Amino acid sequence: MIQDAEQDAKTAAGRADVTIRELDAVPDLQAAAELFAQIWAAPLVAPMPHDIMRSLVHAGGAVHAAFRDGHLVGATVATFGSPAGASSYSLIAGVSPAVEGRGIGLALKLAQRAWALRAGATSMIWTFDPLLRRNARFNLTRLGAVVIEYLVNFYGEIPDGVNDPETDRLAVAWDLGKPLPGSARSDRPADDPAPYDENKSPAILMPGEHGEPVLTPRRSERLRCWIPEDILSARRADPDRAGRWRMAVREALGGALNDGYEVTGLMEPGWYVLEKSRAGR
Repeated sequence: MIQDAEQDAKTAAGRADVTIRELDAVPDLQAAAELFAQIWAAPLVAPMPHDIMRSLVHAGGAVHAAFRDGHLVGATVATFGSPAGASSYSLIAGVSPAVEGRGIGLALKLAQRAWALRAGATSMIWTFDPLLRRNARFNLTRLGAVVIEYLVNFYGEIPDGVNDPETDRLAVAWDLGKPLPGSARSDRPADDPAPYDENKSPAILMPGEHGEPVLTPRRSERLRCWIPEDILSARRADPDRAGRWRMAVREALGGALNDGYEVTGLMEPGWYVLEKSRAGR
C-alpha cells in the first residue's frame, strides 16, 4: 500500500513537472507562508504563519512544497488527528494562481497521502468552502474524499480577499488506503459525470433571475444542489448576493446533510448530488 502511494505521488509530480519536498528550515517555511498569503490575498496576516508551521513540523507534522524550475509554486500542511495514529489532518493547501490547473495540487495531496501512510495513518480529514466548485470537484471526484459534515461559520471571520464574513465549510474524509479514482491517475481533470433524470433528482437550490439563489423543498430520495461557477468573483463584484448564496447553500446543502442525506457525487455544470442515507431512511 505504501509503495503504491509513493509511486502515485512520484507519477503525479512528474506529470505536473514539479519536485515535491518536505520543508523544515525557517527560511523555507517563511517562503511558504508568503505564498499562502499571496494565494489568499492576505498580505497583513498569513493564513498559515511560518512559526506555526515550524511547531507543527517539530511535533511530527509535515509541510510539503512543490517546486518548478527551483521556484516554490505550491504547499500544503498536515498534522495528525484523533485517535492518535489512525487519522491525519490537512490544515491548508494552495497553489500559485499562475500555475493552477496543471496537476500541482494533486501532486501535493498524493505526497501528503504517502507521508501519512508511512506514519501509520489510515485516513485524512480536511475542510473546504462548499461554494468553491473547483475545490468540490477536486476533493470529491478526483481524490475520492467523502463529505462527513457541514460546518457553519467554522473559522469565524477571516480577514483575507477570498472568504465571506461567515466561513461555512464541508468536512471530508479521505480513505488513504483506497485505490485512487481513475482521474487521479491520468491527465484528465475528472471522470465524465453520469447523466441524471430531473424527475428523479429534483433541485433543492438553483440559480434564478439575475443569478439569485432559489430554494425549493426536499421531496425526493435523490436531490441536486447548485453552486455558482465563480463565487470568488461574485464576492468581489456583489458581496451581498454572494452572501445570499452562502445562506442558501447552508440551508439547502447543510439542511439536507443534517436530515440524513449524503453527498454521493457531483454533476456538471455545478450540482452536488445527495441521496438519503440508509441510516436516515
